[in-house]
Amino acid sequence: MKKLLVMAAIALGLSQVQAQETSFGLTAGLNTMVIRNSVNVLGNTASASNSATGFYAGVFADFEVSEKFHIQPELLYSTAYKDGNSTNTLNLPILAKYYVADQFSIHAGPTLDYVLDESNGLNKFGFGVAAGLGYDFSDKVFATARYSLGLSNRIDNPIASSKFDYLNVGIGFRF
Repeated sequence: MKKLLVMAAIALGLSQVQAQETSFGLTAGLNTMVIRNSVNVLGNTASASNSATGFYAGVFADFEVSEKFHIQPELLYSTAYKDGNSTNTLNLPILAKYYVADQFSIHAGPTLDYVLDESNGLNKFGFGVAAGLGYDFSDKVFATARYSLGLSNRIDNPIASSKFDYLNVGIGFRF
């Protein structure tokens, strides 16, 4: 939890960037969580993945560094359901956005996640990289699609690994 708070402080520290314009807003949409598992025994690797779908909702700040380049940290609550079970996480992506056209942007950056549920043997804190696309319908309303690839192993096991990926598709509103 301390690591998550430190990263949140870093994200808020980005507000000190000499931005020309800063906007804040809300975002929500569809969340798909993919758990990638692999086992390596005597040089033979077996892998499998499992997915669950739910929603995400959160807040963001958009710091305009230049006309085409923005930095957008977000704090998202996401949940995913499968077979009556749910997984709840907090996600903290810190995205660099580049506008390739007036309304169309690409974004990429690091992302952190923290599993809120109790689970034995699971590393609750994870790190990954995210990449996506955005389209601004107006100065206030936008749509976004993003895939976050988990890089950290979520289990303590020398022959097995489990990594969490997220696919988010949603809309947002700037104040």
